[in-house]
Amino acid sequence: MSKKPNKPKKKEETKLTREEELERENELLRLENAYLKKLRAFRENPNAFHEKHKQKWHSSSKKEDFD
Repeated sequence: MSKKPNKPKKKEETKLTREEELERENELLRLENAYLKKLRAFRENPNAFHEKHKQKWHSSSKKEDFD
């Protein structure tokens, strides 16, 4: 029995064009930017951040039964 080297086929399947690579990088940078903006807002005023999210949680957790 001869052992064949296992070449990962996923590298060939997931090879992206230059345009796709740039689109992916752009998407990641947008996500990072959004995260950093939220982090900055939280650091500037953590109480406002918590109040905003408490209001969202309360309004979405209230459910009324309509029979």
